[in-house]
Amino acid sequence: MDRGAERGVRAILSSGVVLAAIVALSLLGHLPPSAKPVIASLTHFSADRALDTLHRILGPDAPHPVGSGPNDAVRIQIVDELARFGYQPQVQTAFACSELGTCATVTNVLARLDGTEQGSGAVLLAAHYDSVPSSSGDSDDGTGVAVVLEIARVLKFSSHPRHSIILLLDDGEEAGLLGARAFVDSHPWAREVRAAVNVDARGTSGPSLLFETGSANGWAVRLYAQSVARPATSSIFYDVYKRLPNDTDFTIFKSAGYQGLNFAFIGDEPHYHTRLDNSANVSLPSLQHQGENALATVVALANSDLSNLQPTESVFFDLFGRKTIHWPARKTLLFAVLAAIFLLGQLIWLVLSKRLALAEFLAGLLAWLVIMVAVAVLAFILRHVMDIAGATPVNWIAHPLAIKIAFALMAIAIVVLLGAWFVRRAEFWGLWGGIWAWWSVLSIVAAAKAPALSYIVVVPTCVAALFGLPATVPRRSLSVLCVMAVILPLAVAAIVGAPPLLLLYDALGNRSLILVSLSVGLIFSPFAPLCSDLRSARGIHNLMVRWIPILATALAAFAAIVVPAYSAKSPERVNIQYAQDADSGQARWIVQPDSGRMPDPLNLATTFHRADDGAFPWDSHTSFVSSAPHLDLAAPTFTILDSSQADGRRNYTALLRSERGAPFAAALFPPNTDVESVRVQGRPVELQGSVARRYFNGWAIYSCADMPPMGVQISFSLPLGRPVEIRSVDRSYGLPAEGQFLLNSRPLTATPSQDGDVTIVSRRVQLFP
Repeated sequence: MDRGAERGVRAILSSGVVLAAIVALSLLGHLPPSAKPVIASLTHFSADRALDTLHRILGPDAPHPVGSGPNDAVRIQIVDELARFGYQPQVQTAFACSELGTCATVTNVLARLDGTEQGSGAVLLAAHYDSVPSSSGDSDDGTGVAVVLEIARVLKFSSHPRHSIILLLDDGEEAGLLGARAFVDSHPWAREVRAAVNVDARGTSGPSLLFETGSANGWAVRLYAQSVARPATSSIFYDVYKRLPNDTDFTIFKSAGYQGLNFAFIGDEPHYHTRLDNSANVSLPSLQHQGENALATVVALANSDLSNLQPTESVFFDLFGRKTIHWPARKTLLFAVLAAIFLLGQLIWLVLSKRLALAEFLAGLLAWLVIMVAVAVLAFILRHVMDIAGATPVNWIAHPLAIKIAFALMAIAIVVLLGAWFVRRAEFWGLWGGIWAWWSVLSIVAAAKAPALSYIVVVPTCVAALFGLPATVPRRSLSVLCVMAVILPLAVAAIVGAPPLLLLYDALGNRSLILVSLSVGLIFSPFAPLCSDLRSARGIHNLMVRWIPILATALAAFAAIVVPAYSAKSPERVNIQYAQDADSGQARWIVQPDSGRMPDPLNLATTFHRADDGAFPWDSHTSFVSSAPHLDLAAPTFTILDSSQADGRRNYTALLRSERGAPFAAALFPPNTDVESVRVQGRPVELQGSVARRYFNGWAIYSCADMPPMGVQISFSLPLGRPVEIRSVDRSYGLPAEGQFLLNSRPLTATPSQDGDVTIVSRRVQLFP
């Protein structure tokens, strides 16, 4: 091997070591801190103390959805804890409805610590205490409640803040953010609030992420950067979350005009909303991190100026979990343009000094484009292969490491192979110039269209423009300077790109795999010029650089296929229903596996047939249906109490009631019914049409999640002359005794989730307006 090839191998190995170190530092930087013990200073947040509080509040692991007896018991414990800390807790009871038509009577618990400047605004610290019916909710959001209560205790030992701090433990979040709506709409303290800190969870482990802010983004991030010791955040999280159909109580606070910060941890997503969200799986480090972040930001907000919060956007990210880098988003385009001008000047100088031919530059431009297209195409093919091979039956699998490595290494292999091929035509400076020319274009476009995302390309491009100067300006380039012109911006690309990339799977699951490949391909693409010295490499060195990434990709892909997709600790979500039609008397067992594939033990229990369009007209989930015995279950009633005619429509008042005492009941109107002016218990309900169509096949559903024994009144209007067949449905949690054989057949690698196993009774109601 000649000296050039030896130098190239050393440079490649050096860049590999640098990148590996950056990934390791990114992983270590986002590890939550160790839990502080019970004996920690009373002015510090202690996860051990918070955990003790959590155990007192929740008691034995048991679901406590809105309106349930266990939920009442949790609320009583919360009130007792606040009183024990010296607060005077209030209880707010209100009827609230969501934009999906779910209503309930919610009971919020509130307390406050008055500030030294009365009337100057207040800061809200919030978490919800209800759970979904299938989970005890120790992490979602028992840990949030424990955080609020431990902070409430700490605040009593701290100096009085400038602004009052309001503590809100709200009810009915899982039913549709109902407690937060009730607070914002009708509690007098809500009018004082200027900023809010919300703590929630979408998993049971991981760092406490700042993933959402209010519109005064620059102000909030600046306070976060000044106050939080172990930041874990990115404006990418904020931008992506805005585009997802996800909500927390912070959605309600933002709609009310509150500024502030939203925190959550998202590790171990398969535990989310299942029986595995229990006391055994609470992560003390995650609890500590969540508490430290919430305490620091609440105190910072309470001592800040809340008088004039201007809506401004900021670009921000944390550096190895130790420092938050941020700047006004409006400056990002300027940075991108200046970097592009610097790079353009260097490219012109390289051409004038005859170190770069136009053909070589064009080959470099083509190389980057071919690399990124190849990564996209092969990632799509690999994802399809994984689907066919059964490696990705659900969005979050039990052992995702192998599949994540496969998609990342595949992108690296393509960069190395195509970089080595194109270097024959583009040479070093052709590849360097072509790649960074594309990065400059991406920087300008991203800065103009999506500044929150743009730092991933803008920051490395700026570094390339600056550190390329020592290598490009002299008429004779020193090899070490050329290597530095590659490795330094490559390292910066990894520094800013690795943290969000490492969290992509936790956030989006298998949906992120193609994006993982594209991100790795983009971040690693500046490596390609280092292949220029490999043309004379032979034997083991050629094998090591060019083919080991391919072999490693193949091995990782094989491992992803052979490892099980589910385990007892990461089970598939499989709900079982008993559904009875009161009109026909027919009853069915319905199994809804998240994968769309029936678990074998359940399939052997009885004869099922597949219903790809769902078991009900308003349900699009793939289901498996079998006949079930008829049971003596009273059907829900939908009784017309009053009707009148006006303006071409008929106005109705009806009573929806569960005759068997089910906690949930609903009135369902078919698509294109043109139902209007709906009120539940006198409260107007306006559905989000697009959301209803997406989730319920166009059906308009008005429900009560804590159905009282006397029922609820629903008023509505329908156009004259169009008969309508309404469905009244009620739902109770758990299966009848006759379904025990199915419960016994469900494997340990499957678990109920969300509403869990339920018994449903439905009836048709004909209306002739």
